[in-house]
Amino acid sequence: MRVLLQSTIAAVLWAGCAVPEPTAIPTPEIPIWAAAEAGNREVVLRHLAAGTDADTRDERYGATSLHWAAWCGHSDIMELILAAKANVNAVNFDGETPLDCANNFSQEEIAALLRRHGG
Repeated sequence: MRVLLQSTIAAVLWAGCAVPEPTAIPTPEIPIWAAAEAGNREVVLRHLAAGTDADTRDERYGATSLHWAAWCGHSDIMELILAAKANVNAVNFDGETPLDCANNFSQEEIAALLRRHGG
């Protein structure tokens, strides 16, 4: 019995340390935040399917995909990113949340959407 238990534990540990299979879906060359800014639904979907972190930030402003979609008024992109469990209250380098960005650019529909999701 002891040998069986040791063999089972060893097999589980070994399987858990295996190298993960590479993703079958390549990550697009356009960053997810840039696709969100442009309203490019297809590229955002490809990123999410490939496992890109929805909270990926740009280097210049520290803005996430939600920030960019809020600034530009892309509610359909916001829905996708929120469904991917993005941080609705992420803060950029200026201390602004996506809700702040929506309010600053008079994006009432986006602001309401963010509030419904805890923003």
